Order: sequence, then structure tokens, then C-alpha cells
Amino acid sequence: MIIRGILDKSLSKQTCIRGFARIKELARISKANPEYQRELIDKHIAKTSNFLTEETYLFFPEVILSAKLKYDYTKVGAKKGPSPITLIETKKLFKSNVDGLSIRTFEKKNSKAFDVGGRNEVKIVELEFDEGLLLQLIERNEHPLHRVDGNHRLSSAEQLNGDRINQMDVPFCIVLFEELTQERFNPEKNAMEIYTDRSFEKFERVVFYNINSKSEPLTLEQNLRVIIDDKVNFSSEDIEKIFPTTGIKIRELVSRIDFNFFTGIKHLLNNNFRNLSKTIFESLRDENQETIVEKVIDSLKAVEQLYITEETLKDNKSEGLFTTFLYYNIRDKVKYSFFKEWVLKNHIFDIEEVRYQTLIQIFDKIAESTIKIFVAMPYFSDDEVNEYNLTYNRVIDKIKEQSPLINIALYPIMQHKGETYNINNKMIEQINEASIVIADISNRNINVAFELGYARSAKKPTIMVKREDDTIRTPFDYEQDMCHTYNSKAHQTLVNVVYENVKEELLKRGFIFKN
Repeated sequence: MIIRGILDKSLSKQTCIRGFARIKELARISKANPEYQRELIDKHIAKTSNFLTEETYLFFPEVILSAKLKYDYTKVGAKKGPSPITLIETKKLFKSNVDGLSIRTFEKKNSKAFDVGGRNEVKIVELEFDEGLLLQLIERNEHPLHRVDGNHRLSSAEQLNGDRINQMDVPFCIVLFEELTQERFNPEKNAMEIYTDRSFEKFERVVFYNINSKSEPLTLEQNLRVIIDDKVNFSSEDIEKIFPTTGIKIRELVSRIDFNFFTGIKHLLNNNFRNLSKTIFESLRDENQETIVEKVIDSLKAVEQLYITEETLKDNKSEGLFTTFLYYNIRDKVKYSFFKEWVLKNHIFDIEEVRYQTLIQIFDKIAESTIKIFVAMPYFSDDEVNEYNLTYNRVIDKIKEQSPLINIALYPIMQHKGETYNINNKMIEQINEASIVIADISNRNINVAFELGYARSAKKPTIMVKREDDTIRTPFDYEQDMCHTYNSKAHQTLVNVVYENVKEELLKRGFIFKN
């Protein structure tokens, strides 16, 4: 296998080879160095793979690799003399006695004046890998080239097949280092020892650092503006090819928005509107796409008013919070209203930045969680038990009316049928699954005491109630605990007591009530 390129020095210091080669071949003979490369990001790999297989306007900057010119001077038959890089730069053959790599240099002189670099010649280099030795190196995970920059591009190419990818050339830069093994005197041991110079590792890491830290990449907003706003060079058909799901919508939205109108959210729109639009359109892919732009415009107006009227949201710079407001305003107006109250009540606006996906995930989990209520009480009579079931369901209905997002339900009181053993097991199971336990300790009932004790041992929030006319002393174990009384002949008093206490517990969990 042969790779050809041009030999020169970067910034007059580091010897490099630059050229073009098949991306699949570069991927095959190289690997990432896990000591400094980040782990591959699946989402990035997927986007790059899609780019390589689907995009029309294909271009990649050069991938940067490193090659170690290995030579062991301690081997029998090893040739003494100039270092590998010196041999290459002076147009002499270098052949590694470690991994079989050989490099030849040819000089091509120009007949005209010097170029801007002050040269009138070009050094063409051939790197030749012995295919048999190369396969052995790859099998041992000792690939001859390391990936300094471009790991995701090359990893994507490794996973793809087909004529398009197999014929695809990419620019490369191979930075040359020397890995020399020789004898040297160790004064501490007063003896000669075999030593391999690996000082190149320091330089290789510095190259990696410089590539990834010294440049300031364009923001996505700046990149989007270049294409989305250019209607001369990019038709609607072009935009649809480049941004299949969002491009046309972004362009339409940008053309219809008067940025001077949105004074309350101007600081969020001015510098990142196209990127925010891309995000919101992607999050609403399953909405009616024919009306989605109109919905986003209406939502922008609604959120604009929110940011103007709510003092705590003025000048808030969190794009994640802003996007989530837009999302819920379009998705579900009821949820939007409760999300707004949740944000304000819990000071979510104080978080400097948070991903909108995270906010949606958290709030949806709160909204969709099921609150189960278990009631432990003495058996009075069938009619009274039925009356208590109706009373507690009135509490449930009142909670749902004041907080429609809450999914709350009551375990029916004393509706168990079957063997005693199974009934007891069922009650314990319900207490374990319950979110709140209400214990009516009237008449000092032993079963209620057991269920209350079990609920507390399971660390369940418990609310104790008792009939006003009950004169039996409360057991010492919980005599000092808060116990709410109610009029057994006026069950509205029980509704009021239970509602207020359950509401207080739900407020602690982040649920929002109308009043």
C-alpha cells in the first residue's frame, strides 16, 4: 500500500506530509490514541455518516494523523547513520526495521521563479507499507498511524460501505515523529541499557491540544445564516437537501419575523434566532407541519408577553428555558400554564442554562406521575364505608379541578375480597405503592395502628385524622403527632382537612395548584 504526498515543514519546525488519499484506507491503517482522544459520540458519528452518504455538497478539512518512524539500532544488521527524518529530507530511502514502513523522497524542480515560500522545488514523498506486516499490525491493534484530528470522520467511514464511500478522497496531513531504540549508558546502574526515545508523545499531545483549543469555531447560528439567508445561491430545493426537516421552515420564519417587535425576548433572538428555530422545529416534528410556522409565531408572541410581564424573566438568557416555553405553548396550553407556574414557584429561572430536553423530561415526569392515596380506617358499617369512599373521591375531584395535570387516584377503602392472608398482603402492597397514606385513628383501631406503623416504617408521608366525638385516648406511640379532627356528621369538614393536607404534600413535590 502506497500513500503519496508533499513533504514540508509546518511553521518551519515540524516535518509533515500533505496530500489526498481514500478515506476508507486512512481509516483502516489508523486508530485513535485513547490516552488523549475523547470517546466517540454516537450522535456525531450518525450525523457524519449521514453527511458522507446523503449530502450533495461534500467537503472536509484535512484529517491530521501522526506517523512514528521506528528504527531499532540495537538489532543485528541495523545501519548507523542519519536519523529517519534526516534521511527523508535529504532524499535518501528510509526503511523501518520494526514495522516495515519505507519512505522515499523525490524532488521536482520548477522552471519558473520562486513561489511565495521562497522555493523552486517540491518534495514528493511515498510512504509504502508492506501489506503482510500491515495486516499483522492492524490485527494486533498497533496501527501505524494515530488520529490526531478527524477521529469521528474516519470512524464514520469505517462503518460505511458502497462505491461512493470507497472512492472518496480526503485531504490529510501526516505529522512525522521518530521512535528510535538504541543503547545508552545509565550512570545509576553503571551499565549500558536499551532505551526507546518516546519524546514525540509530548509533542503529539501538544499538537492535539493546539488543534482543539486555539481556534474559535463559528457558532451554528453563523453557519445557518450563511445558507438560510442566501436566497440567490440557495433555492428552496437546495435548502431542503441540506436541512431536510427544518430548513424551509427556518427560512420562512426568519422572513416573517420583525425583530423590532419582540422587545421582551430581543436579547434571545438577535444573536441566535436561526439556531433556536432549528431546535424548536426539530422538537415539534410530529406537529402539523403545514401550520407549524404560524404556531411558532403565535407562541413567540405569547412568550414575549410572559417575559415582559414577569419581572424574574426579564433579561433571562437561558435558551433552554425559552425553548421549553415555546414548546409547551405550542404542544399543550394547559401544560404551558402549569409549566410557567412551576418555573416561577421553584426559581427554575435562576439556573443559568439548562438543555430544553432536560426541562421537558423533568416536567413531563412530574406531570405524568401517578399519585396513589391509601386510606386506613376502622370498619364502621357498609353504608359508612361507602360514604367515606365518596367523601375521599370528592377530595380527589377537587385536587384534579385545581391541578388538572395531576394524575391522582384513591385505593377504594375496604373493597378487598378473598382470604384474610391475601387481603393483608394486598393492603401491604398498596401501602408500598402509595404516595400518601391517610390514617383515621378513631376508636383506637388495632388494624389502623398496624397499617399506620407499617406506612411510617416504609417512610410514606402520613396524614392522621380523627372524629371529633371520639373520646378514646390516642395510643402513646403517636399521641404527640399532629392529628386533624373532623365532624363525622358533616363530611365536608373531612374533605377540607384532607384536601389541604394532601395539597401541601403535593406542593412539596413540585405540583402547581390554581389557588
